[in-house]
Amino acid sequence: MRAIQRYLPEPRHTEVIRIFVQAKPAVAWRAARHIDLSNIAWVRFLFDVRTFPDHFKKESSKENVDRRLGIDQITSHDSGFGILYEEKRKEIVVGAIGKFWNLQIPFLKVDPDNFSEFDEPGWGKVAWSITVEPFLKGSTICLELRTSATDEESWKKLSKYYHLIGPFSHLIRRTLMEKLKQRLGVLELPEESKKRLPGDEIICGTRYAETDIINIEAPREIVWRYLMQLGCDRAGWYSIDLLDHGGVPSTDHLIAEWTDRKVGDRLSATPKQDNFFEVWQVKKEEYFVIGGSTRKMNEVFKMSWAFVLEPIGSDATRLVVRAKMIMSERWKEWFMGNVLYPPVHGLMELVQLRTIKKYAERDALKRKQNNETPLLQMIGKNNEPAARVV
Repeated sequence: MRAIQRYLPEPRHTEVIRIFVQAKPAVAWRAARHIDLSNIAWVRFLFDVRTFPDHFKKESSKENVDRRLGIDQITSHDSGFGILYEEKRKEIVVGAIGKFWNLQIPFLKVDPDNFSEFDEPGWGKVAWSITVEPFLKGSTICLELRTSATDEESWKKLSKYYHLIGPFSHLIRRTLMEKLKQRLGVLELPEESKKRLPGDEIICGTRYAETDIINIEAPREIVWRYLMQLGCDRAGWYSIDLLDHGGVPSTDHLIAEWTDRKVGDRLSATPKQDNFFEVWQVKKEEYFVIGGSTRKMNEVFKMSWAFVLEPIGSDATRLVVRAKMIMSERWKEWFMGNVLYPPVHGLMELVQLRTIKKYAERDALKRKQNNETPLLQMIGKNNEPAARVV
C-alpha cells in the first residue's frame, strides 16, 4: 500500500500521473527527489504570483530567499507544507492543512502522526507523493495528488479554489514529469500486440486478434476480484449493460462469495443463460482465459479471451486483454474479423476496461492500514457496497 494512503485515505479528489523511464531506481529517485522547477520561467512566475503577499512581510529578506523550487524548498521554513513520510530511494509524501482559498493562506501545523485523523471543521487537506519503483529494465515514477476537507462547507470552498488554479497546478505536475522523462529517458515498453500471452495457443493461425491495455492504479488482488465477477451469472460484463446484461447494471462492488473461477467453469454470456464461455486457463492474480464457440452467419465462430495482469511496482496493475477469433469459411471470417467484430467488440471492451479501472481504483482508495484484510473492508454488510469515494 502506498504511504500516502495512511495520511489521506478516501480523498475527495485524486490525480495520478505515472511515467516509465530508462534509468534505474536509484538514479530515478535522485532526479525526482531533487528536481528543481525554478529554471522554467512560467512555473517560477506562477509561484511568484501565488506568494506575492508574502513579499510584504517584515521578516522577508530578498537576500535570504531561496528561489529554487524543489521538495526541500517547498517544505522548508513557513511554507505550510511539510514532509509527512519518506522512505529513501522509494517514496516521499508531502502534505499541508490550510485554508487554501484565502489570498494569504493560513496553515495549521500538525504532527505527521496526527495528519490523517485531524478533523477540525474549517480546513482543507492536501497531500502529494512521489514513488519510484523498478519496472522492466528501468523504473516507474508515480506522482499522486490528493485533496480533501474536514467539512462540507470547507470542501465547497476548496473545490471552487481548485477549479480556478487546478489547470495551472496540473500543468506544473505534467511539466515536472515531462522534465523527468527528458532527463532519464523514456522506457520503451513491450509491443503488447506482438507479445505472446497465456491462451494464445488455443486458437492458432488466426489473423484476427485484438489486444487492449489499461493501467490501473490499484493492486492486482483488487483487479483480479473484478475479473472473477465477470459473467451474467455473477456481476455482469462491466460494459454496455443494455447490450450484454439485459439492461441490468453490472454490480459495482465486490461480492464476498465471488472470489475465484476454476478450469471448466462456465460463465453465462447472456442474461437468459442460454450461451456460455468456458474457463480454459486460470492462475490466480496472473491470468484468466475464457472462450467458447457459437454459430454466426451459419458458421461455427470460435473465440478466446485472455485477461493478463502484470504488476506495475507494488500497488498498480497493467491489464492486458486479448480476444482472438476464427471461423471455418475464410470470407466469413474476414467479414467478421474486419467489419463486424472490431467496432462492436472494441467499443464493448473499452467500456469494460474503463469501468473495471474506475471501480478498482475507487476500492484501492478505501483501504486502511490495519489488521483487517483490505478486500474485506471494501465489501459492505449483506454484500452491499462500502461507503463511496466521491
